[in-house]
Amino acid sequence: MYTAYIGRRLVALLNAREGKDYTVQSFFNEVYYKVVFDDDRYLQHVNNSKFDQAYKQKGKTPLTSFVRANALAAQHLRIQAGEPDGSFFLGGAAAESSAGTSGQVTDMKLPISDQEVYASWIGAALGVGVSGGLTVLIDADEVLLALYDGWQVYRNYMHQTPTLKPHQINTWNGWWLKNALNPKFDNAYPLSRAMPDVKTDKTTGRASLETQKWVSVVFSLARKIPRQLTTYVYSLSQMNTTVGFIQLELPKIVAVERDAYKQLFAAQGGLKEDSLDNLYNTELGFQRACELGKIGVQALEPASLREYMPGPRGPGRPFKTPKGANDPLHVTYALYQTWIIAMLNNQQLLDLAQQVANTLSQLANNSQRGTKVNRTAVNELLGAGNRRELIDGMSALIDAKMPVEQATMFDGVGNTITLMPLVDFPLFMALLRLKYAVAQTKS
Repeated sequence: MYTAYIGRRLVALLNAREGKDYTVQSFFNEVYYKVVFDDDRYLQHVNNSKFDQAYKQKGKTPLTSFVRANALAAQHLRIQAGEPDGSFFLGGAAAESSAGTSGQVTDMKLPISDQEVYASWIGAALGVGVSGGLTVLIDADEVLLALYDGWQVYRNYMHQTPTLKPHQINTWNGWWLKNALNPKFDNAYPLSRAMPDVKTDKTTGRASLETQKWVSVVFSLARKIPRQLTTYVYSLSQMNTTVGFIQLELPKIVAVERDAYKQLFAAQGGLKEDSLDNLYNTELGFQRACELGKIGVQALEPASLREYMPGPRGPGRPFKTPKGANDPLHVTYALYQTWIIAMLNNQQLLDLAQQVANTLSQLANNSQRGTKVNRTAVNELLGAGNRRELIDGMSALIDAKMPVEQATMFDGVGNTITLMPLVDFPLFMALLRLKYAVAQTKS
């Protein structure tokens, strides 16, 4: 299981960084156990393990250091004497063929050593929990070391927060990674810049860590590590889920993030560096995004943009005209425009959409040429659901009084969209409508 590979990777990285000679098992005993399980509130939940069984008896038998040590000894015996299954080989198949399993069950005797089992526990504790209930293992040295450094901070934070729910190490990893990868992060004072996102149950008073949006974690990775990364996406619960290996195309993602921030900063001065994390919502949940085969520009599609794009159900909703410079619509439209431009990856189309939008705005507001007639024709053009309707709409606007440069521009648009890939047309129309709405604000 990939958790074992990641666990071995961490031990090797720590040996190199700190000059240690840990084996996987010695690291498990001397470091991992002491931080994760040697407390009456565990950081990690391993269902049906000896630690889990002891924790469930906490109300009857206090979870003292003696009880915890006995659970550790019993877990060692189980690992060393038993046939590995999902209850103690994390990510492995269930013991029964009819039970929930993360992979195919086989009658072949696969060689799984004790070291592999211990490594799977360590690797599972390095999973990054994101929205949608999925966990991500990230094969990058700086990520694995950063997550490990956050374990002790998590333990200290648990001590400082008596009401905090246990067993959330993967959720913590999501928040911690965002924090640790920030350029302003201070390792000497890890919680000085930001505190964990926590919600409190009003009835019980119990606090719990909030799961991070997947796009926020991806943006954080892209800013710090702008290279392609291999990740493994899964979920270990009552019914395990394996999504598989997913590539993060971080160079392309960081370009979207950079351009979006520039537009947002221009629209609303004074934005913090990580404001985009809170502002950006995606149309796709993480599992749906993974179904694309990779996490790149397409996976970053902003939420609700499809409502404005032409498709089988019609031309889509019109964009509202922002009421002024401080209208929140400017933020939404900046995110939409950034993503569409990245998807089209064509500066000519961007310039063309801007020219057409400006011309349409002038025509709609030119009282000398009959505003009502022009505005109706403009609205019909903007409602085009396909290439032919757009060309018909431009033809309806062209008359003898139109300046030659405007007519020539419309002719060029017709030539461009005729050659445009069919999948790009809805994006172009959405961009044109968006720029028209903004142009109307300026006029």
